[in-house]
Parts: sequence; C-alpha cells; structure tokens
Amino acid sequence: MKKTVLTVVFFAMLLSLFTASTNLAVDGSKGSTAPVFKFENSDTVMSIDKMKGEWVLLQFWASTDAQSRIDVNRYASIESSLNTGQGKSQFRFIGVNLDNSEVLFKEISRRDGLSRNTQFYAEGNRANRIKSAYHLDRDGFSAFLIDPNGKIVAKNPTKEQLMKISNSEF
Repeated sequence: MKKTVLTVVFFAMLLSLFTASTNLAVDGSKGSTAPVFKFENSDTVMSIDKMKGEWVLLQFWASTDAQSRIDVNRYASIESSLNTGQGKSQFRFIGVNLDNSEVLFKEISRRDGLSRNTQFYAEGNRANRIKSAYHLDRDGFSAFLIDPNGKIVAKNPTKEQLMKISNSEF
C-alpha cells in the first residue's frame, strides 16, 4: 500500500513538473522554449525547429489588427537594414499571418511589399494551435525574439534589442 501511494505521488510530481514546464514554454517569458511549428508556401519551407543556431524574430499579425500590421512592416524594415551588407544575416525575420482569408493575406503582403520568403499564412486549426501556444488570444498579436538555442529572450523586442544582436551584445 505504501509503495503504491509513493508511486502515485511520484507520477503526480512528474506530471506537475511537465505541466509547469509546458506552461513556461509558451508564455513568452525570458528563457522559455519557443513552441515549434512548420509552414510551407510555394517558395519556402519554414520550421522554427530547423532554425536552431540562428536568432529568429517571429511576428504574428493580421490585417484586421492595425498595430500588428504596423509592427510587421517595422520589423521587416529593421531586419532589412540590419542585415544589409552583412555576409551572414544577424537574424531571420518570420511573419505569420492569422487572417481568415489567404487571399487577403496575399494582397496585404503584396501591397506592403513584404517578402514571400519571410511571410507565412496560418488558417483554421493550425492558426488556433499557434494562437493557443503563444497566448495570442490573451495577449494580442506579438513578436518573439528567439535565441540560437530556441529560447524566447524577448517579447515585442525594440530596435535597440535587435541592434544588440547585430553587434553581438545580446
């Protein structure tokens, strides 16, 4: 009986540790692990997991959210200016659109001059899983700076934080 109780307590502790680490992994706090997902479009395949070893700026946006649309354009501009003339990119910028219409996503991306190599569209269940994993329903659209080890080091990073990467100060 005592052995059974100890076994149950042990597994309950393991379960609580796993649950705690799962919550930490998606709350956008410093040091948490970035949830993994993969996208394909006609030009590019993008997987967060395959980008380990690189700095990644991951921006979620929608055409119906004015601030996120401003942010995706601002981050694209920062990425372009910081990576111009460099032998190797300082960081990779990935935009994930969560609109209800892929046609709208493509038109907004075209009008705003966003690169098809950096912009991806998520719909339906995939979009819902991403929103849940990154707490976008609760916190709104956000950007996450992910270090080469796959850890989130900043949420909605500033230009100054991104410049530190380019100066290897982060």
